[in-house]
Amino acid sequence: MDDETKDSINATLKDLFISVIIVAIIFGALFAYTQVWPPIVVVESGSMMHGDDSHIGTIDTGDIVLVKRIYSPDDVITYVEGRMRGYQTYGDYGDVIVYNCNGESIIHRAILYLKWSGNHWEIRGFENGNYPSWLYVTQDQITIYNMGYAHKTFILMLSTLNHNVVGDEGFITMGDHNLVTGGTGGYDQNPVLPICRHLVTYDMIEGVAQGELPWFGAIKLYLTGTNINEIPPSTNLWLGISIVGMIAGSFLIDYTIDHRGEIWKKLRTLFNRQREEE
Repeated sequence: MDDETKDSINATLKDLFISVIIVAIIFGALFAYTQVWPPIVVVESGSMMHGDDSHIGTIDTGDIVLVKRIYSPDDVITYVEGRMRGYQTYGDYGDVIVYNCNGESIIHRAILYLKWSGNHWEIRGFENGNYPSWLYVTQDQITIYNMGYAHKTFILMLSTLNHNVVGDEGFITMGDHNLVTGGTGGYDQNPVLPICRHLVTYDMIEGVAQGELPWFGAIKLYLTGTNINEIPPSTNLWLGISIVGMIAGSFLIDYTIDHRGEIWKKLRTLFNRQREEE
């Protein structure tokens, strides 16, 4: 093996080692912040989308989000609580949580937190019965008016929630898009076609969704063949542009480093010429 080949192998190994170190530092920092492993989740369905195409600031198929640990149910702000406070995440009120139900991770918005009092359901934060005009509550149902990006009416039939089946307290959850496609009964605990029959309790929650890296999770979906038909068209476009830009940027950085002396000399010449013209 000649010296040139050895140098090439050593340079490649050095680059690989540096890349591994960088990735380890990034994931280590993410874990330190989120206290969850893995600290990120790839969104595999369109249940949180606001429309048919991807948008920055909402959760779309192929996005990557951080999952931050919580320490009690009170760490999650529900839709109704967020609407009272003006607190929003991902284009709507309240927090989006990642929870595990029957071995499946689901990323949906926390709509409200219910507690069984012994003879009726109570909504956390509204135990005194002082409801705003957009929240109508009776013994049999909860109605939320003008809800979500499509401004729909949400109806939760309390009479269908048997506390012996769904549990005595926990979150009602729903995907932002499910309010549109599933009608008023598109919440996860709907007894007809439940995504998760049980109210979402603290021990089911993996964490609260935070941040967004758009498009790049689609790579995993393509590699695994998961819900490819649900990837928005604009995600493919912007993912392609981003990858091309990253490759071009990498070549530009390498070229700049290799020719920094020549580039610096040309810049100094240009600068001196401008000064002389002034």
